[in-house]
Amino acid sequence: MPKGKYFYDDPVLRQRTDARAQTIQIGIDEMYHALQLGIVLIQMGAEPSFGTDEVVRSPQIIDNLRRDKLTEEMVTDLYQSAEIEPGAFPKVENMVWNISYDEVRHIDQFAAMIAAIESAGEAGAVCFRPHPDRERREDLKLIHEVCRTENELTHRYLRYVMMFSEHQDLSQRLFKNSVNHMRHWDKLSGILVKMGDVVAIENASADAAGVERSPRPMPVDYPGTGRLTALETLLPSEQGLVAKYEAALGLGLAEEIQAQIKLHLALTREHVFTQDKLLENARRIGVPDA
Repeated sequence: MPKGKYFYDDPVLRQRTDARAQTIQIGIDEMYHALQLGIVLIQMGAEPSFGTDEVVRSPQIIDNLRRDKLTEEMVTDLYQSAEIEPGAFPKVENMVWNISYDEVRHIDQFAAMIAAIESAGEAGAVCFRPHPDRERREDLKLIHEVCRTENELTHRYLRYVMMFSEHQDLSQRLFKNSVNHMRHWDKLSGILVKMGDVVAIENASADAAGVERSPRPMPVDYPGTGRLTALETLLPSEQGLVAKYEAALGLGLAEEIQAQIKLHLALTREHVFTQDKLLENARRIGVPDA
């Protein structure tokens, strides 16, 4: 949705708030929830997964906000109805209740967004739509490929943070990179809007009404089963992303877009340096692939 266009009175923040900005913040909250739950699953000897129900994007903004609110209501019910033996796992039980009230806050915030859009007579406002020449324009195809790579790396890093959470130094460095890639993905979505397009939902198909559905919106392949092999797969992925950003700078894009891409490129080069040294140091001290 547009930045700085749809404002609402936030019932928790108690101030006028940009609906788009707060929706992004809610997405970040959910990323932390995934991290918390994933670490607990690892501690229990299970393997966390990013498997999901289908992701849906409707043409109208309000329909997406209503679906977001419904999803928050469903997950709140799951958390608060969880059957945990009293006193058996107090830390986990406390975490589940804490997360559930983050979701309660999200429900109230989405409800306020929906009410504000309806009261402003904007219920028919539509999301940004794909550029009609998306598949034929090399510039758009490359930016979409960079977006896809940023999305993939966001999730790969986050999964490795869960897997290696007992290694505090490594997990914190990996988490930093995961957040960086998520921020890049968001900024790239804004670049696509400036180019008359919209960020794609991976593996999505649209019906006659323009509703997009994807059964596989996130990566399904996570190479690297241990610390060493994970680091070995991350380095070439970061190097490949550098090459894509360098190619994007040769497209002759608008100056402000090139400036944003240069910022992403610089930070990705930092990732290359960091990953190279993490791998070199792991090999130096003989870290087992576990």
